[in-house]
Amino acid sequence: MAKTGKPRDQPAAAGQGRAIATDPSGRPGWWVRLALSLAIAWHLFGVFISPLAVQPASIVVTNIATSPYLRWYTDSLYLNQGYHFFGPDPPRNQVARYRVTDAAGVVVKEGVFPDTSEQWPRLFYHRHMMLADQAGNGPPDVPAEEWLRFSARAYARQLLRRHGGDRVMLELVVHNPLTPRQSLNGVDPNAPETFVPILQVEESAASLAEPLPIPPPPPEPASEPVGAEPLSVGGEL
Repeated sequence: MAKTGKPRDQPAAAGQGRAIATDPSGRPGWWVRLALSLAIAWHLFGVFISPLAVQPASIVVTNIATSPYLRWYTDSLYLNQGYHFFGPDPPRNQVARYRVTDAAGVVVKEGVFPDTSEQWPRLFYHRHMMLADQAGNGPPDVPAEEWLRFSARAYARQLLRRHGGDRVMLELVVHNPLTPRQSLNGVDPNAPETFVPILQVEESAASLAEPLPIPPPPPEPASEPVGAEPLSVGGEL
């Protein structure tokens, strides 16, 4: 006599296999989540260890940040920066505008730096920003105005060498931040009135043959000769 009854748990086993293969929550597998978590943790470690290594810092942190096992990653993504978690107030930044022309006066190249549309990645833009912003930061014994002009002339000459023009005009401009009232009135942060020219220089290709003279320090004031005090004549002994 044939035995009757339902199959031995075959449908249940098949259903259980489908439940294991398909996660009702729609999340990826545990190994995918683990790999993503490790990648995010590694990236955040590189983001934080580089500024932490800026002096003053411990030897342990410095050795970790400068290790070749980490530098291949932080250097490739330009994470190895020295901002040391500082957050300055909005400053009065400087911008350099330039126009390079040929011998006939035709514009060869004109632009501004820093400029996010031309200088990238971000670290390259940051270097141009520092060139424009710290043009007047020279030696302490040289007046800031003279060093500002010296830096502007050096930038202008480099633009001539790069673009092969005959003459270049470079203008340093201060970009003032908005006042609270301007912000409340909805003034554009890049409105023309926020840019104030402070210096303009012009260089020619013929001047490139001669080196740019470095501003000398101001002459020291003449010191009084040091000697014995003269004896007084007369008076009480």
